[in-house]
Formats: sequence, structure tokens, C-alpha cells
Amino acid sequence: MYRMDWADGRVITAFDSKAAMIAPILRNTAGCHVAFIKLDVGGHVGLHPAVGEQLFFVLEGEGWVEGGDGKRVVIKAGEAAFWQDGENHQSGSDHGLIALVIEGEDLVVRMSLTADEAE
Repeated sequence: MYRMDWADGRVITAFDSKAAMIAPILRNTAGCHVAFIKLDVGGHVGLHPAVGEQLFFVLEGEGWVEGGDGKRVVIKAGEAAFWQDGENHQSGSDHGLIALVIEGEDLVVRMSLTADEAE
């Protein structure tokens, strides 16, 4: 049995980020990384390139994400953003959120696209 504790996490300061924390969950020898990200009220992770493919799945709260196209999109619990390797992206929240982040190669997303993305 394992327990996640934010005390084991670290504050994210790179890329002019603020009110943001990351708590690692696991990594494997194939280069897959899984972590929780917590954005407090007004928090954000600044613009930076994805290192490998990245899924940003919001578990609690809501906020916004922005990809390489520079378009900011609202995201809430139960929704995810996916960024390609090297794609510039950032995320933030006015009210706070917790997201599960999975990074790696050859990720295959099995979730349904939102109505906006399916068009």
C-alpha cells in the first residue's frame, strides 16, 4: 500500500511558474513518468516544451491549458489535454486544480474527444 503526500512533492519554479507543486508517483525504465500536479488559487506552470508526449488529466477543480497554437482552453475535472513531444504548453487555474500527468513515448489515449475537438 502506498500513500501520496504533498510533503513529498516539490514546488515548481521553472518557467516563471507560481503556486504550483509536483509530486512524483512512478517512473519506469522505458521513460514513462507519472506525477500529480497541484495548482493553488492563481497558480500556473509557465510556457515550456513537452519532454515526450504528455497527458494532463484534471482530477479536481478547473483551470486552463494552452498548447502550441497559443489558444487557451478551459479544462475541468474529468477532462484531459494531450501535448506532443516538444510542443510548447502551459496550464493554470484561478480557483485551483489537481491533475495527473503522464509523460512518455508512444502514449495511446483511449479517452473520448470533446465535442470541440471531434469536429
